[in-house]
Amino acid sequence: MKPHGLFLALSIALATPSSAQTLDECVALARRHAPAIRVANADVSRAEHGIREARAALAPTLRLGASYVRNNEAPKTVFPNPVTGSTTVVRVGSAGALDVRTDAQLTLYSGGRNGALVSAAEASRSGELHGRQQADADLVLRVSQAFYRVIAAGRLEDAADDALASAEAHRRTSAARVRAGAAPRLDSLQAHVDLAARTTAKVKASEAVHLARVDLETAIGVPLDPAERLVEPGTPALDTPADSATAEQALRARPELAAYDEAIRENAHRARAARAARSPLVNLNAAAEYLGPNRDDSYWELDEPGLKTYKLYAGIGVSMPILDGGLTSARAGALEATGQGLLAHRQEAELEIRREVSRALSDLRVALTVWQSDSSRVAAAREALRTAEAGYKGGSSTATDVRDAESALADARAEEALSLMDCWIARASLDHATGATVKKGN
Repeated sequence: MKPHGLFLALSIALATPSSAQTLDECVALARRHAPAIRVANADVSRAEHGIREARAALAPTLRLGASYVRNNEAPKTVFPNPVTGSTTVVRVGSAGALDVRTDAQLTLYSGGRNGALVSAAEASRSGELHGRQQADADLVLRVSQAFYRVIAAGRLEDAADDALASAEAHRRTSAARVRAGAAPRLDSLQAHVDLAARTTAKVKASEAVHLARVDLETAIGVPLDPAERLVEPGTPALDTPADSATAEQALRARPELAAYDEAIRENAHRARAARAARSPLVNLNAAAEYLGPNRDDSYWELDEPGLKTYKLYAGIGVSMPILDGGLTSARAGALEATGQGLLAHRQEAELEIRREVSRALSDLRVALTVWQSDSSRVAAAREALRTAEAGYKGGSSTATDVRDAESALADARAEEALSLMDCWIARASLDHATGATVKKGN
């Protein structure tokens, strides 16, 4: 190749960006923009803040308070003198009183309540993480289904285009044979009717492509470039896994079951925290207080007995409930009942997963069988149309034979496109049912 030819080829290659978009790219876009993922991320963030809130009960607290009171006169005490009949007035404080106080508190013993609440918050976060995995798996399935429907709609549109081109060619052939006197005028009229029907089918197929693409963009969360085409995933694999092994894999990988396990663990910790309300609560308290000014209006006095402007003290407080009207028992009983319900829901989810896996395997087997049959029908229908067109041109076939062959090929291609879509969707549903999408996405 000459240098300028090579330069031109490279320029064209660099100037023409790749307009093909794969399923993995669409899934990656959905993970960045889909509202469901943002909701799941918000739930995880909320659970992480819940852990910090629960741990705050294990840390010491320090509070600062201040107040200022102004009296119309300084506090005084009056002592009567019974001998002289007079009174003696002694000033005992200042007219203005400033009180600044800091209180520190640390829980030394709570019967295990605070630790149980921390463990419950951590279990809640783990459950939300599994919930985010589930949201991701559901998103992958939804995007995959929409992606395959767009491709199937495109195949149907291609089939409609080919059927329209074939109908147009048949109309021209029939018109020429009518003009030559080799065919009745009815052939030309019927060819016009067939062409109009194929034109309508083409418009419907084009609109179906548009709507399928809108569904895909809705699943992703952002619009796609209309110039970008979607890359087909290729010929479906004909192998199918065994039922028993697939079900066991699903029970190990599905995030719903892991989320239920964490919910059960969280509930058990909260029940333990509720029962701890019967235990004594031991707190260590300390305070530093400034009271000023003193009786002589001095704002800082540390040495004069009786006139000091500060106080320091510490103590240990113990409290224990004796009678709460059954409140603790009611709370613990409610949480235990909730735990029993969670166990039942988990068992129900396990049964549902087994059923979902069995159905997905069955759908995949049926879809693969139907697709193989439809693929062979397309090849046969295409050859039948070629034979009918050649025979019509030679006078050995009728226009009805050509129209029937056109219809048979269009129907076969449409059914092949739909059965191929069913294969892809069935495989995606099986991946979702077994939890394979969780491993791919995380």
